[in-house]
Amino acid sequence: MSVIRFEGASYSLRAAQAVFNEPLVTGSLLYILTLGPVHIRERLLRPFRNNVLATNGASRLATIVAALKAFFILGVISRINKALNRLALNGWALKRKGAPFEFGPEKKELVVITGGSSGFGYEMVKAFSKIARVVSLDVNPLPAELEKLPDVHHYHLDISNNSDLQKVCADVRTVHGDPTVLINNAGIANGRPILQTTNEATEKIFQINLIAHFALIREFLPGTTNFSLPPVLSKRKGHILSIASMLSFFPARNLVDYACTKIGALYLTEGLRAECLHVYPGGESICTTSVHPGWYSTGIIRGAEDSLAKQGIVPRDPVEVAERVVEQVVKGRSGSELGVLPTKAVALPQLPPT
Repeated sequence: MSVIRFEGASYSLRAAQAVFNEPLVTGSLLYILTLGPVHIRERLLRPFRNNVLATNGASRLATIVAALKAFFILGVISRINKALNRLALNGWALKRKGAPFEFGPEKKELVVITGGSSGFGYEMVKAFSKIARVVSLDVNPLPAELEKLPDVHHYHLDISNNSDLQKVCADVRTVHGDPTVLINNAGIANGRPILQTTNEATEKIFQINLIAHFALIREFLPGTTNFSLPPVLSKRKGHILSIASMLSFFPARNLVDYACTKIGALYLTEGLRAECLHVYPGGESICTTSVHPGWYSTGIIRGAEDSLAKQGIVPRDPVEVAERVVEQVVKGRSGSELGVLPTKAVALPQLPPT
């Protein structure tokens, strides 16, 4: 799994974190304070001579140097860890195996997005329409502004209906060809405690948030030429991406069923990656990614904005997630992309039923 990157709520905290996590910065400061030219060192320390270093200057400077050494070592380790993670997720190859992706104005690639009518899906349809042909699968109609975009096609589909799902997927393949990218984005939340949720509601959320992922992967895993054991992924390129949640990593009251489906999406992504690398011929060319957003302005939190605001949580613009997704897909990388967490502990608010 990729290294988790948490962002603080304040700009200054994020800036300080970025500086101290950068070994080029800490290494340069360490060199100046220990081995660098005296006149440069004095110029750097002069603003601190009358405050931080006014008393016990030598001792405090030694403490600063020790801290810089620690930050430098941690930064180097982090860089190495990220490099090894990327290498491992790429099947220990420096370059992704298989055919190259061809995103661009020619729009040679086909991207299928579930839940494309709103939220993250809406923003991803807009973003991908600039570099690929896009098929949106949603139970809701496509907004007028998306219908006007060239090479964007919409299919009305309730992905919890397996029979309809198979028919629509067959139609997509017939009309548009095999997709290169599948983005499992559609999702719902009940927003109720376990004992106040019906069996039917639980089945529905699992059907939409998780089971449909399996069905769509079976339909669209790029280039599947047969379903013998094992199937051959002859297209030699593709990306399966699941929009999960930060709730993949910790439980939340009133959202237990939702969190369980997102844990499932995470494990599905990791398991599919393992199968692509070790089970299916040609599978090493397939990328898999799970994306774990925090609080964003989507339909999932509609009606809970006031409750979130009381706890100091300001939902962010979903376009941020769409941009991360497009970057991940275009670069042809596998991994886990994590979103934003609040910097203080808060109780998770109850969301309205959907």
